[in-house]
Amino acid sequence: MRTLIPFAILALFPALPQERSGAKKALTFTEGIDAAKKAVEAEKYGAAIAGLQAAIKDLQKKQRVQILAALPKPDGWQVEDPAADEQANDVAAGLLGVGHSVSRRYSKGDKSMNVEVTANSPLIGMLSMVFNNPTLIQADGGELVKYGAHKAILKKSGDNGQELTILMHDTHLIKVTSDGIAADDLLKVFDQACIDRLEKPLGK
Repeated sequence: MRTLIPFAILALFPALPQERSGAKKALTFTEGIDAAKKAVEAEKYGAAIAGLQAAIKDLQKKQRVQILAALPKPDGWQVEDPAADEQANDVAAGLLGVGHSVSRRYSKGDKSMNVEVTANSPLIGMLSMVFNNPTLIQADGGELVKYGAHKAILKKSGDNGQELTILMHDTHLIKVTSDGIAADDLLKVFDQACIDRLEKPLGK
């Protein structure tokens, strides 16, 4: 036999109001640093690390904006900036220490250029030995290009394309792959002025 709870008793326990959890507000750089400091004082080191990670994530968003502003927008080309995949960036940075990536796509008729900027990656430093070895670069079919204090490798990609890889401060890598565009024209788009602009978000 089922026991029924009298309505009078239920009335003594009013129902809780309906709530939605919603998305948690991301901390700004200042909020993350403040949260980390308070957590350290309380010896809550896990919370302190989370606060610092939130601060870095906010800086990466600002850095992405500056990188996109510094990249060229050549006349006559369509420019597409894919939305940032923050979750993928977080996983990559956490598991592999590969830093933070920003990309842009260019198209003009049957011509295309794709650029990917990998920022603040400790793994990129291992590439410096390649950039400092002209013999190795030439053996791979490449050509050394200098941008002031920075170096790049230019080589053919496929039947009708070029690949330009620029190393900045042994920590940042700008890789451009193109199709249907000559090497000289590619270097006119990604010129010294472009690299000088990238010094703001990627410089030391």
